[in-house]
Amino acid sequence: MLLLLLLPPQSSTRLSPVVTVAATGSFGLKPLASVTPPRSTPKPTTISISPPTADTNATPQKKVLVPIGFSTKEMEVVILIHVLRRAGSHVTVASVESQLQVEAAGGTKLVADTSISNCSNQIFDLVALPVS
Repeated sequence: MLLLLLLPPQSSTRLSPVVTVAATGSFGLKPLASVTPPRSTPKPTTISISPPTADTNATPQKKVLVPIGFSTKEMEVVILIHVLRRAGSHVTVASVESQLQVEAAGGTKLVADTSISNCSNQIFDLVALPVS
């Protein structure tokens, strides 16, 4: 158990350091002001939705088929594809309609990579069905 004790500010504008007291019986008082923050600032994180580049030492990519059709929920499809690609999978988006461009439930137009009939002779590790 850790007990934090805050001391009231002194007459100057600086606040007193926070003192920790261990409730285990030994009262080793250490001011927290002795802890210094890291000097370097973290680099900003960039997020890419494009497929990751191939690494020759990595395990083979898993092949994933994501079929889409009219009234598919666009958030379900886009997030599913994005997460699978970030995980290193090779994702093929296939239209189950006669054309590649499909209008999703909210009116967003999605364009598939290929038709579902072109995928019938391929082997996929996963067929991910978005919620409709």
